[in-house]
Amino acid sequence: MKCNLCDQRKGRRYCPAKNATICAQCCGEKRVLEIDCPETCEYLKIGRSYERDQVSARHYRPDNPIEQEKMSRVLRNFEPVVVDLQTLIALERKSSRDLVDAEVAEALDCLLVTLRTEDRGVIYETTSGNLRVESLRRQLSSLIQSYRYPKESDRQRIHLKDALECLEVLRAVIARHMEAGSSSLSFVDFLVRHLPRKAEIAPSEPSIIVPGR
Repeated sequence: MKCNLCDQRKGRRYCPAKNATICAQCCGEKRVLEIDCPETCEYLKIGRSYERDQVSARHYRPDNPIEQEKMSRVLRNFEPVVVDLQTLIALERKSSRDLVDAEVAEALDCLLVTLRTEDRGVIYETTSGNLRVESLRRQLSSLIQSYRYPKESDRQRIHLKDALECLEVLRAVIARHMEAGSSSLSFVDFLVRHLPRKAEIAPSEPSIIVPGR
């Protein structure tokens, strides 16, 4: 029996979302992104576990010991911030299918320039002419501000230098994804595939990935 999706390769995996048999390639490439996979799917769990291990080893563990120490320190002290940033990017990718790694990198770069300028005592907001980038930049900026000036008493408060380091760590991870050159969607698709359904309701819950674990 041929795959219900591509109608080319032999279908060997039962897909509960499609209630049909699909091939391993379609399952791997389209899960979550094009297939509304239930959290109970065994192939989703296996795929996430494998990809988490592979991506963490390649992109979340820098060879440079200074960078590794910085990443470990930031994740140890500000894990909720980093996870929230990743969740926001994943949700934006789901709503904007054209969003690519380079645009996420640009949004982070704009925000980093803004905060570094503020750190020097000058208030000036760096923006982007790309509408997708600018939309993401604004959302990331609002999220960072909510941590710098929290309204909720139980929310962790971070300082400007902490916000910069959280963004720098995430930007470095994206850079490593882009340098690998496998796909312009490598980082954003990875985040979406690791976004549980509950994160769409409560994006602040640490659920996408905790690098280094």
